[in-house]
Amino acid sequence: MTTLPDLTARTPGLPCRLDPAPFFSDQATERAAAVRLCRGCPLRPQCASYALEQRIPHGVWGGTTAAQRRSFHNGRPWRFDDAGRLRLVCGSEDAYRSHLGYGERPCDECTAAHTAHVEAKRRQRLADEHALGGSGVGYFLHRRLGEPSCEDCREALRLERAAAERRRAARQGHGQPRTRSGTSRAAKRTSGAPAGAQPLPIAS
Repeated sequence: MTTLPDLTARTPGLPCRLDPAPFFSDQATERAAAVRLCRGCPLRPQCASYALEQRIPHGVWGGTTAAQRRSFHNGRPWRFDDAGRLRLVCGSEDAYRSHLGYGERPCDECTAAHTAHVEAKRRQRLADEHALGGSGVGYFLHRRLGEPSCEDCREALRLERAAAERRRAARQGHGQPRTRSGTSRAAKRTSGAPAGAQPLPIAS
């Protein structure tokens, strides 16, 4: 099997061999220049793959920086996009979010993966609600999933709405405006004569 050192030894004029200093510089501007030099290199994919597989923690390899490679140390599949950026292979929720992070419209493959991801999360939440005996949340999860609600969730929603209506009615019942003394005006109107008042004389 041909290794990367073998390939570099057989390929003349590689920028990293002519002047390796920028590829291992502490200066961000020099590393950025090294990344640009990698773009025209015929060994770029092999070099990047080698650095990712070996988890090399320093330097510019195949147009990738150490910081970029750290996101792929868990073995996630990668690719170079049209702009030469190290990216996840399409077809996952993370790749879908990567599209959004770059201000791109997600591709069909990533959109399908996102749709499946969202549905799986909703179904897991629905299973949790069912384990509690059903709920109003479960009722609306059924609707989000495009399916009729189960009996337990319908009944739970009915009970939740009835309880909310009772709380609303109770609040309205305590909503009479109060005077400064704390007695409602309606209560004052219906309380009769004030204490200590003398009855009116009745003419004979």
